Amino acid sequence: MIVFNHYCDKLLMPPAAMRTIECEFSHFAVHPGHGRRYVPFAFLSTKPVLTFSRPKCFALYMRKKNPRFIPWTRTYRRIHRKTTTDRVNRRRAARAVKVQRAIVGADLSYIQEVRATRKEDRSAKAKAVRAEVAERKAAKK
Repeated sequence: MIVFNHYCDKLLMPPAAMRTIECEFSHFAVHPGHGRRYVPFAFLSTKPVLTFSRPKCFALYMRKKNPRFIPWTRTYRRIHRKTTTDRVNRRRAARAVKVQRAIVGADLSYIQEVRATRKEDRSAKAKAVRAEVAERKAAKK
């Protein structure tokens, strides 16, 4: 969207997105024109340019301090879960549902019928069947 500026007779273009750089130590955003850049002398072949957000970060880096143990750095806060991030909740697995199926020798209606009867009735029936089997065995002898 182009806007006309009445004060200086110029067309104003929408601002381009600022490219921020992360601080090497604290991982804070360093905006253009801010922070300090450091090129370590030992790495002349690769020449990495390290950006620091403030002198405090640079000093701690030079003292070889680990940002994981400095409480105000983003690394520390991420490791120790200090920030409120939208954590993805794990989806609960669907519980296995028992399905009754027919078995060889017993169809589904028979199984449901047996389950519906009370346990005492079944045990009494089983005793009667056992007694009948015992009578048949006695009759054979």
